[in-house]
Amino acid sequence: MFDKTRIISAFIMIIAIAIIVLINQFIINFIVFGALLYFAFDEAKNLFKLENASIIPVFIAFIVGSLTKEALLFGILAFLLIVGYLVYKKADNLKLSFIYLYPTLPILALWQVYLSFGMFALCWLILIVASCDSMAYFVGKLIGKTPFSPTSPKKTLEGVIGGIIFGTLIGFLMGVFVYDFWLSLICSFFASIFAVIGDLIESYFKREAGVKDSGDLIPGHGGILDRIDAIIIASFVMVVLL
Repeated sequence: MFDKTRIISAFIMIIAIAIIVLINQFIINFIVFGALLYFAFDEAKNLFKLENASIIPVFIAFIVGSLTKEALLFGILAFLLIVGYLVYKKADNLKLSFIYLYPTLPILALWQVYLSFGMFALCWLILIVASCDSMAYFVGKLIGKTPFSPTSPKKTLEGVIGGIIFGTLIGFLMGVFVYDFWLSLICSFFASIFAVIGDLIESYFKREAGVKDSGDLIPGHGGILDRIDAIIIASFVMVVLL
């Protein structure tokens, strides 16, 4: 039985992404990523039980980083400042700083992909991750037998391998139109691997928090982090290799 709510939500998200891509205006993209940061940060506060965490340092890094085209760098500086402050105050632990590491830095890395390499690279990354995730699901359903990880019991080794192969292939076929053969192949391969890692990271955090979804913002899909976990971790591949 298909989940109608899930299908409708997915359709709306696809349409919204397509419109944003076609318009491709910096100010609109800036607002979208700002909203993405806000909701993801809010979900992470509940996930890590850090209700007192302030999003102000994140938005300062986001705004200044957007103006200078160095969002990820300013995100790293903000994280180090938070750690420095906690050390200065001799905090019992550095747990508060973690939310400024995840999901803040991965989302800023995704934004950095757009700032440094443009909309094509961002769409390329999304296609790789979506291809990897979709094929992992179908291969896992068809022939999956070997458990992949205790962190995500539903995943199978066969599904993950199938997803990585398909993500690499589809990514290569798109990337080679703009980048050279080897760069397209290597980027697609490692982005697919890191997409799997991103999904596992989010699964781990949710299991530790004892929740099924990171939030309930998207009907039938859970929260923002449930949808972008793989993409934001895979974005580091594009930032480094491109």
